[in-house]
Amino acid sequence: MKNTEPGLGKSEMRLNRYIARCGVASRRDADHLIEAGRISVNGRITRDFSTKIKPGIDEVIFDDKILELPKLYYFKCYKPAGYLTTLEDTHNRKTIFDLMQEHGIPAGVVPAGRLDMDSEGLLILSNDGELIYRLTHPGQGVEKVYRVLLNRWPNQVDLEDLVDGIKYEDQISKAVRASRMGPQPKDQENPVSGYWIEMVMVEGRKREIRMMLRTLGYQVLRLVRIKHGPVEIGMLKPGIILPLDDIELGNLLSG
Repeated sequence: MKNTEPGLGKSEMRLNRYIARCGVASRRDADHLIEAGRISVNGRITRDFSTKIKPGIDEVIFDDKILELPKLYYFKCYKPAGYLTTLEDTHNRKTIFDLMQEHGIPAGVVPAGRLDMDSEGLLILSNDGELIYRLTHPGQGVEKVYRVLLNRWPNQVDLEDLVDGIKYEDQISKAVRASRMGPQPKDQENPVSGYWIEMVMVEGRKREIRMMLRTLGYQVLRLVRIKHGPVEIGMLKPGIILPLDDIELGNLLSG
C-alpha cells in the first residue's frame, strides 16, 4: 500500500497548518489553541502564531498529546459507469466506496470530486485534505479533461459556444477548450456508434457537461474523464484502483 509523508524533516511548516494537518482543528481554531497556551513545541509553550516547525523533527504537543502527521495515501481509480460517487446510498446502489473497500483502501481516503452515476473514468483518491481542496475548488483552476461520445457530429459553431458559455437552469457553464476527436464505430465497449469530442473543464458543476450538450441538442452516449490535473487515466481499466507512481505523485504534489 503506497503512502507518503511529504516534506518530513525537509521543509518548515506554520504551526497552525501542522495542527490542522494532524486533524485537531482548522487553522483558525488552531490559532485559538496557540493563543490559549495549549500547544507546546519541543517542551516549551508557545503563543507565537508565526512559529514554524520541521515535521518529523520538532515535537508538538496539544494537551499532553503528541501530534503526528497522518500517513498520506494517493491512488487513481477508474470509476465504472453505474457507480455513485458517494459514501452510501439509501437505494442500495453501488458506490465508489464499495469499490474502495474491495481494494482495501484505508479509511479516511476520499475521492477528489465526483463523477455522476452514468459517467466513468479517472478519480484521484487521497486523505490529503489540502490536495483534495486544490483539486476540487474552482478557484484553483485545475483542469479536468473529458472524452464525450455524442450521437451526431458536432459543428464548429457549437464547439465555440461550449467555450463561450452555455446557459441552462439560470446558470452559465463554460468549457476551457472543446474539440472534435473523430467517429466511433459500434464495438464491445461502445454498444452504439457516435462521435467523440474532448472537453476541458475547471468548475465541475453537477452534470454540467451533459446539460451543456443537451441544451445544444446532443445526446451524450458516454462520458469519460481521462485526466485530472497532471494525472492521466492511461491504461487503467474500469473498476481498478492503483497507487500513483512516483512520477505521477511528484507532478501532483508539485502542482
